[in-house]
Amino acid sequence: MGLEIERKYLQVNLQTLRQTLVDNGAHCLGAHFECNWVFDTSAGGLVTGGQLLRLRSQLWQDKTRYLLTLKLPVLQSGGFKMREERETEVADGAAMRSILEGLGYIVAARYEKIREPWRMDTVEVELDVLPFAEVVELEGRAQDIESVERRLNLDNAEISTKSYHELHQEWLRQNHKPEQLSFVFDEAQREHWRTLLGLTDRAATNPASTRQS
Repeated sequence: MGLEIERKYLQVNLQTLRQTLVDNGAHCLGAHFECNWVFDTSAGGLVTGGQLLRLRSQLWQDKTRYLLTLKLPVLQSGGFKMREERETEVADGAAMRSILEGLGYIVAARYEKIREPWRMDTVEVELDVLPFAEVVELEGRAQDIESVERRLNLDNAEISTKSYHELHQEWLRQNHKPEQLSFVFDEAQREHWRTLLGLTDRAATNPASTRQS
């Protein structure tokens, strides 16, 4: 259990940012392919109540990790997105999904991204590539985020406290596309990223996705 405090930054050149991170003594924790399943009641009660129930898989060359997360309603404070987060690692993603579905939850949405996490002092710097955008996210204490933001020249970028779901909905509207909740890579994009990340066919097969969403 903990309080998640974060900011997102849009329209950032990731290659330039990588060099700035290195120049500031940050270190990369290893990029990975990330799959997310958002669960809700059939009536949509969790989303309506501002909660997020998510099962996430993170795929590296040599391992796969599963996380079950519950996020409580968002609190906005001083230009930061803040919310209580309860998270635990689970050993078997498919079994956890089966449990959630057995309790009556359904998969309300899916989304994928490539996440490249860096650590700079006490702040987590996430370089995220999504099917519709590239976004940088800083997470840590508010004063530490502001310090790292300045050192990385992110204070000149467009700052957002919106969720990826909200950013995706904006992107759909701006590009005159039909509304949809999920955002995943197409097969060509997925294969491209699997190759870049060195994922084998076995590593790319995710046990938590054995059922159709």
